[in-house]
Amino acid sequence: MPDRERVLSFLHELERADQEVEAVLAELDGLAREIDSARSTVSRLADFQERLPSERERLAADLGRAKAEVAAAEDALRAAESAVASASEDSRADAQRFEVRARDRLSVGERRAAEAETGVAALEQEAEEAQRAALELEEKARRLAATLRGRPRFADDAGRDPRPGLEGIAEWSETARAALFVARGQLTAEREAVIRQANELGALTLGEPLTSLGTARVTQRVEEKFGER
Repeated sequence: MPDRERVLSFLHELERADQEVEAVLAELDGLAREIDSARSTVSRLADFQERLPSERERLAADLGRAKAEVAAAEDALRAAESAVASASEDSRADAQRFEVRARDRLSVGERRAAEAETGVAALEQEAEEAQRAALELEEKARRLAATLRGRPRFADDAGRDPRPGLEGIAEWSETARAALFVARGQLTAEREAVIRQANELGALTLGEPLTSLGTARVTQRVEEKFGER
């Protein structure tokens, strides 16, 4: 095989190797983003779970006070209605004003009770959604672990299924993230070596120094020299 053909053949091999490594790096970056997203979700859900008991206690207390206010307002209204019914002509106007205030107090109390009940229901709905999100996150973490399982350059721990629960996902994500960092470093070094080989061969062929040109650009320059383009 003539030197020209050997040079171009080797450059094309280096270009293909560069593209393959670049594709794997892009895949690893995508996996890293998914793992980072999982870690962020773990943090958010763990924070919610931590404050859920106190939030439940606070909202239950608010609801209890609101219901007590309603009960007291209902008693006051009944008393006011009774006072109006038994009031003399001279005291009827005062009794009616007392009844209006009692009715207003009941209306305010019922509104507060309704708001408190809405708050309790909203929190419980959020708790249910958080539980579903945690289960979905476990499934996502298992899928990601399966993607990493058995891949070269990855420690076995990165491909193991996480333990159930948010703590298990958090532990696994730390291990997987570290494994991705190591694998990416190795692949980056491999790609740099491929690019360096292409530049060295290109410089030797062209008779001029080349520094950090991509493999495709080096191949293009050599092809232009050989009249391939």
